[in-house]
Amino acid sequence: MGGIIGNNNLLVKIGDYGEISYVFYPHVGYETHFFDSALAVYDKKVKWHWDDDWDISQKYIEETNIFKTILEDDKIILTIKDFVPVSHNVIIRRLHIKNKLDKKLNFKLFFYENLRIGEYPTENAVRFLEDEGCIVKYNEKYVFCIGSNKKIDSFQCGNRYSKNSAYVDIENGLLMEHKESHGLMTDSAISWNIEIDKGKSLAFNIYILLQKFDGDLSIITEQLKIIMNNTVHIKDLSMNYWKNSIGNIKEHIHPQFHSDKEICPIAKRALMVLLMLCDKDGGIIAAPSLHPDYRYVWGRDGAYIAVALDLFGIRGIPDRFFEFMSKIQNDDGSWLQNYYTNGKPRLTAMQIDQIGSILWAMDVHYRLTGNRKFVERYWNTIEKAGNYLTSAALNFTPCFDLWEEKFGVFAYTMGAIYAGLKAAYSMSKAVDMRDKVKHWEKAIEFLKKEVPRRFYLEDEERFAKSINPLDKEIDASILGLSYPFNLIDVDDERMIKTAEAIENAFNYKVGGIGRYPNDVYFGGNPWIITTLWISLYYRRLSKVLKEKNKNDMAEKYLKKSKKLFDWAVKYSFNGLFPEQIHKDLGIPMSAMPLGWSNAMFLIYLYKDDNVIIP
Repeated sequence: MGGIIGNNNLLVKIGDYGEISYVFYPHVGYETHFFDSALAVYDKKVKWHWDDDWDISQKYIEETNIFKTILEDDKIILTIKDFVPVSHNVIIRRLHIKNKLDKKLNFKLFFYENLRIGEYPTENAVRFLEDEGCIVKYNEKYVFCIGSNKKIDSFQCGNRYSKNSAYVDIENGLLMEHKESHGLMTDSAISWNIEIDKGKSLAFNIYILLQKFDGDLSIITEQLKIIMNNTVHIKDLSMNYWKNSIGNIKEHIHPQFHSDKEICPIAKRALMVLLMLCDKDGGIIAAPSLHPDYRYVWGRDGAYIAVALDLFGIRGIPDRFFEFMSKIQNDDGSWLQNYYTNGKPRLTAMQIDQIGSILWAMDVHYRLTGNRKFVERYWNTIEKAGNYLTSAALNFTPCFDLWEEKFGVFAYTMGAIYAGLKAAYSMSKAVDMRDKVKHWEKAIEFLKKEVPRRFYLEDEERFAKSINPLDKEIDASILGLSYPFNLIDVDDERMIKTAEAIENAFNYKVGGIGRYPNDVYFGGNPWIITTLWISLYYRRLSKVLKEKNKNDMAEKYLKKSKKLFDWAVKYSFNGLFPEQIHKDLGIPMSAMPLGWSNAMFLIYLYKDDNVIIP
């Protein structure tokens, strides 16, 4: 399964075997430092953590961001608890080794790294500092320091593909103790001589500290000493932070979930995951994933995540996200396809739905806070985006779709434009600018009239995916016309038939709803987003039908909604919702966790979704 740990500067990917796969620093998502760490036991022969005869289990410790990996064989139980405190950019690995045998155990334990520093790795140096008892690895920009509160018994600094490689030394069971090495692919290892009496245990910490490097190694080694001497306090501070950040989750979720022993822990984990995707400078990445590469800020994904956090009472981070987006907005009011978390553009295609999504999320934030100063502060951003959307609405401007695959005028995009304009127009009242933006109201009315007329397929009795060019393919994103963007009433018969056509278009072995029937991305699978999307639509439809005393129909769609929601919960993987589920095997596919998936789950749980409907 693997997991992530981090604060808003440092984000770490822990792999399926408990290895540190890669690290993002100094921003969440940027730069990437490939760590490629490994643990190995040597008792007459080497045994790496990825070898087949380990039984491996992984999970987060409840209500914390400590990720636990347990590796067990016939001799030992090796427990690794990884976490990143909020106060320091350090990975703290707590190792606990239990002897299962009825006799004393003696073996060597190795920690190995083949770290490539930086987005574009350059030559680096790795050194063992004997006086400080730690490994330092650095290039011209960054320095990493690896130490332990258990005395290191041996070390090696080498080069990965050479005879002095630390990896080769571990295979041989003896580190050669070269104190320094230089090159593009340096590696290193440290080892401990482990002795455990029968039935006893041993525990100690490995610290991996990283900083920007100015040439002075004493700064990071002094920091390491401070952290080692204050580990308990640092951990307690972090645990209190996470507990206070999440708060009482029952204040925000619908009463039907209050007594659900499964849902509340998943919701807490989903929130913690979203918080770790948020950078200190405001950007929110889509996923901490390199394959596929989603470690960037999409306005759309960020908007849904910001809404989910806002609904659960976390206000500061959405505010920082809007500030980030405001700073990188184009002069014409638009935003590009995506950005690095340092604010630099990455892909430059135009997806107009993202502009509407950002304004929609800003309005949700304003509705929840009632803070007029928020609107005043961002009015220039709102006005520019509103004017851009007005032009796009009146001209039915083509762009790329939300799936980043086709070019045209898409139903989802038009729904997002409508919601964005309504949001901007609503916020204009807070700053007494209603008269200045009257033309937005005309664009809103134009969309309300023209989109249903132009997109409806009479013969199919449902809405099209796109026009200009016409695309009649069934696509779950068409739901955006109604939920959450409300261009078309949720109980409009044409919308109901569209939703049912979407639901009936998929018949996966494991269940769930895909994007569109001919999808080939990762083989074409059900997505968490799309399954929860139609679930949310059906629940909203049930609510409206009940208000109109159509109780039998309301109950029908509520049952549909619950079935689809339960499917998503089944594949939550302890709160780490992936992008997709393999259609035959039921295993996570593509990015995991995906922020948008987590956000849709949290939106479903919220006590009243009226606040997100424009």
